Amino acid sequence: MAVSETLLVMANTTRDGAIAKLPHLVGHRFEELATLIGTTGAFGSEGKACAAALSAFRPHEGLRASLAHGVGKVVLDQQGNWLLVLRTLTFRSKQPERTAVVIEQNEAHEIAKSLQTAGQRLVSELANLRHALGSI
Repeated sequence: MAVSETLLVMANTTRDGAIAKLPHLVGHRFEELATLIGTTGAFGSEGKACAAALSAFRPHEGLRASLAHGVGKVVLDQQGNWLLVLRTLTFRSKQPERTAVVIEQNEAHEIAKSLQTAGQRLVSELANLRHALGSI
């Protein structure tokens, strides 16, 4: 949501003739934001802190895609601990690409903690950027 809100503010802020796109797909929104706040982007100078926060958040994107578009199954190991198996089918250059993500119970807490920390940082930095752009 924070990425979308930030793109909306950028789309309504003229900057060197650059027009922020408002892509339909979430992954494309992240790409558009990364381009706009990158070192050569229209909002590069204001977006330095956001770029670092976005970079720290990006490793979690694969999990989002698997959770949103994959088929999940929970299984138990020999010790009674659960494992989440997420299978996804995508197409790259018209070729099927099947992936499986397996998350063990003991890993899930660390993933959630990392995701929460990186997500909160990104949301905070994007709020600061929206505020800075709104006051221009």
